[in-house]
Amino acid sequence: MSKLYKKYLIKKQENRDKIYLFKSGSFYIFLGDDAELMSEELGLKLTKFSTLSNKCGFPINQLDKYKKFIKLLKYDYEIILSAEDYIIDDIKKNDVLTSEETFKKMKEYKELLIENE
Repeated sequence: MSKLYKKYLIKKQENRDKIYLFKSGSFYIFLGDDAELMSEELGLKLTKFSTLSNKCGFPINQLDKYKKFIKLLKYDYEIILSAEDYIIDDIKKNDVLTSEETFKKMKEYKELLIENE
């Protein structure tokens, strides 16, 4: 079972009613029951993710468009980033940090990466 699918199952145990959208490479994807629902609602092609699950998704440059559709359909959703994606996004937001802030961030990133191994 892939790490991504395990994460999906954990998230669904936390909240079955929420739709989870995962960043995976240059795509955002829905898995499992979320994929089947969003495939129907958004007209996305449903494909096999693994023997346990289907997936559907869209390129990362289409995120704003699909977020609008999901909101219009009144679904509660959450975007799940990998630890690496979170770090990259955080670095882009914090282009100027003091030395002390940089060391704090590095410690935070290290803990996040270890936690997600």
